Amino acid sequence: MAEEVRKVPLKPIHAWEETRPPRRKSPRKSPQQQQELCVPQPFHADSPSPGNASCFMGPDSQEKETLEYINAFLKGNEQEEAKKLEFLDCVITISRAVLTRHPERNLAAFLGKALLVKKIKELIDLESVDSLTSGVRQQAMLAVMELSKVKPLLRGMELSSLLTVCFSSVFSLPPAETNQGLEAALYNNTLNTMDELLKALVCEDEKPNLVVLQNIVEVLLPWTASKEVHVRLRAVGRITWLTKFISGQHKFKGVEEFRVLGQLVGCLTLCSAEQEQEICRSAMEGLHHLYAFMLRQKCTMLANQSAEYLQVLREWRAENTFWVTWFTNTSNIAMMFGKYFNSSERMDFLLTAIEGMRDTSVHDSVAARHMLHVILWVPSPSLERVSEAVRSVYHNLDSISEPLAQQQLLKALVVLGDQYSEEVVTTLLGCSLSCDSVAVEMWRVLTSHPKTAGKVLRELLDRLQERPLRQHHDVSQREAGVAPLAVSSSPCSKGRSAVGKLQHLLPDFVEQLHEADRDVISNAITVLKDILTGMDRQSASPVAVQVAEKLLPFFHDESSKLRVLSITLFKHLLEFVRGPSRRKMKEHVLRSLVPLLLLLHDERPNVSQVCWDTLRSAVEFLRWSQLGALLQKKELWRGCDCLVACYKRRAETFLCQTMAFLENPQAPIREAAIRFLGLTARQLDQKSLEKLDAIFNVLKGLQQDSKSSVRCLASQTMLILNACKKHRPARASLQTLLHRMRLMCTRESPVIEAAQLP
Repeated sequence: MAEEVRKVPLKPIHAWEETRPPRRKSPRKSPQQQQELCVPQPFHADSPSPGNASCFMGPDSQEKETLEYINAFLKGNEQEEAKKLEFLDCVITISRAVLTRHPERNLAAFLGKALLVKKIKELIDLESVDSLTSGVRQQAMLAVMELSKVKPLLRGMELSSLLTVCFSSVFSLPPAETNQGLEAALYNNTLNTMDELLKALVCEDEKPNLVVLQNIVEVLLPWTASKEVHVRLRAVGRITWLTKFISGQHKFKGVEEFRVLGQLVGCLTLCSAEQEQEICRSAMEGLHHLYAFMLRQKCTMLANQSAEYLQVLREWRAENTFWVTWFTNTSNIAMMFGKYFNSSERMDFLLTAIEGMRDTSVHDSVAARHMLHVILWVPSPSLERVSEAVRSVYHNLDSISEPLAQQQLLKALVVLGDQYSEEVVTTLLGCSLSCDSVAVEMWRVLTSHPKTAGKVLRELLDRLQERPLRQHHDVSQREAGVAPLAVSSSPCSKGRSAVGKLQHLLPDFVEQLHEADRDVISNAITVLKDILTGMDRQSASPVAVQVAEKLLPFFHDESSKLRVLSITLFKHLLEFVRGPSRRKMKEHVLRSLVPLLLLLHDERPNVSQVCWDTLRSAVEFLRWSQLGALLQKKELWRGCDCLVACYKRRAETFLCQTMAFLENPQAPIREAAIRFLGLTARQLDQKSLEKLDAIFNVLKGLQQDSKSSVRCLASQTMLILNACKKHRPARASLQTLLHRMRLMCTRESPVIEAAQLP
């Protein structure tokens, strides 16, 4: 596409000259009214102090008329294009008059500059972006250009707001090739005027001011990422125009405050890899001018004829000859600029590369990852603002789907973790508040890489020791500490010093088992398992008993993940218990048997299997050979009968545990609970028969269950228990009922067969 054309001289367009109405004589005013034109009026937002007013000469009659017209236009709401053009012409006229006739060049003695700029912005903003048929845009920018030559200066938000309006109005116009005839000429003139305006703003204070240039570039850069090709072309073209201008200058103001170089080079590097050739060429030219500017600044800081000075001079000359070929490769660009970047500029370049890898970016992700790879390995001073890079990885990783780009981003994280482990850990802890998959993946990468694992874990432990997890009142803050340890606690099991530090945090992780958030609990369980694995048995034994008690409530949690984690850890805890702790642990093991027996019927194979494994370990811990033999033969319900027969005194405890499973959402578990409830109820002594009433009420409710098998089983169990209650003194009848109950519980069914896994 042919968006840019040859520059043409700037001058008011003929259309404006033709439509401008003749000047009208204003009515004669009294001397007092005439004097009001020569001093600051109420709307003069930036008037000078009274002591400076005497420096200005009063306006002549033509200037008075111009001021009157401006004043009237500012107070009105004129919509005619001709009147708008007349107003802008008056602004140009009065600006030139102040510039040539008044030594201080201060417009504030006549008009408020800020008010004029505000009105001009309104005029530009009202222009249609669907087509270009009006000369108001160009004339408005000419007016601002003339205003830039007089005081007070435009700065800060006022300048940024003006630039935003100008760029939006011009960049959003249809592509240049859609313009024909007068529209094409008007478009060229408008774009040329914008370039001259930008140059005038940079030089508003006589010498080129890099702080002003930075303000302009910061407003321009977002336009280089537009989805529209012609918009990106216009934005890159303006940047190239400005870089060409500054590359030829020798003296600047605000050099030390020009902090946008790294980001600017990064954006142009991405644009230089575009498929659209016109954008590519313009970006390469901009990089060429920026490189010249950067080396010129470098030379001013070096002693003449020093070895470094001569080396820079040689590179400058070589680049000036071969720049067309040098800037066709993103890796070369990153290398060339990277060795001259300061630490902050290097970080800005890095952050720009990360943004360029996003799926939503219009730029080439391959070029972006090459930029990221090179800038991290270029020999240079230490990086600043490492926390920004970590946060950028966190916020962007999930938005990058290309595998190689993801891999490069994680490699960058490893490099940062190796060199700046303290900042990386501190920042990532803050990012881990939500404990999402991105944070977990970042911790996993950092702790699985040999270069970073030790450093990162030591820093993490130091942070947590400074303020233990239990002192964080906010759940999310505690969670932030648990998450990284959950994925990293496996460098630590190999090093006794690291294990010692983790043991110091054991109370904190045990405390996490009381949290309401299941992710926090899951992470705490993972960490506790690894901490205990790294401890000696004598130290681990009492801790295992303490943890086992807190795990039991999670056996029937609604989260299958938490069920598996808690039951698995319970099994491992049995291996740690030694000596006096066995008696305390035995009580927890007995309390685990009913949940484990019922959860053998869990529809999820991973839950069922872990229950079988843990049940075998529990029976082995109890040294109960009879029950162990029954389980070995897969005689599940005979094993249940054996349990309730051997522990008649715990019948009420078994009933309470069983009844908690009658409301389980899985029908096979509800069925198993009903069967076990029937077996247990027959062991109640005479004093506990009132418990049967509560059991009957629960079973009556299950007669309305959604599953017919549950309804049938509940009704059958009620009949048997009712008969058992009535004929309890008759031993023969009781034996008959017990025989029926055993048949009911041991009857072959798909549910039981499915539960009896090998």
